[in-house]
Amino acid sequence: MSEYIALIRGINVGGNKIVKMQDLRTMLQSLGFQNVKTYIQSGNVVFGGEGNGEEALGEAIEQGIRNTFGFEASVMIRTAEELEAVIANNPFELAGAEDSKRLYVSFLSGELTDEALERLRPYEDGEDKLRVIGREMYILYKTKISDSPLFKVPLEKIMGVSATARNWNTVNKLAAMARE
Repeated sequence: MSEYIALIRGINVGGNKIVKMQDLRTMLQSLGFQNVKTYIQSGNVVFGGEGNGEEALGEAIEQGIRNTFGFEASVMIRTAEELEAVIANNPFELAGAEDSKRLYVSFLSGELTDEALERLRPYEDGEDKLRVIGREMYILYKTKISDSPLFKVPLEKIMGVSATARNWNTVNKLAAMARE
């Protein structure tokens, strides 16, 4: 059995697509996943299972959400090993706890094309710092995310793939849960 992390996009945000974590755990268990654990209310799940690949796992969870809760939600799947690599590949030096609060990782539905990477170049070294490594985009905000000029940029449209972002503390907590 392998350990996986499901990052569900857009649930319990702004009073929309409300899902109780107990109901989400129950739904995942009904799909045959084991040792299902959730972290906070924003669609972070660690689980064990036998998979036919990350894409098939994501599709199964998306179908389960559609059937159980009645709405669409994108799901990005990473293995525990991949999440450890996300942490190891962080391109930014974090000076302290305050930097950790301003670092976000967007988990992408696929790798970016060379054209998409080129379209992101103007945003790499402004006030905020942006780097793409594999299927992750790291952003270190200079200030609060909501005050950032980069927050208003339609990054998904520029990239051409869907994404869901988590702060650095959440990424590390999910990795720790997968190690348990």
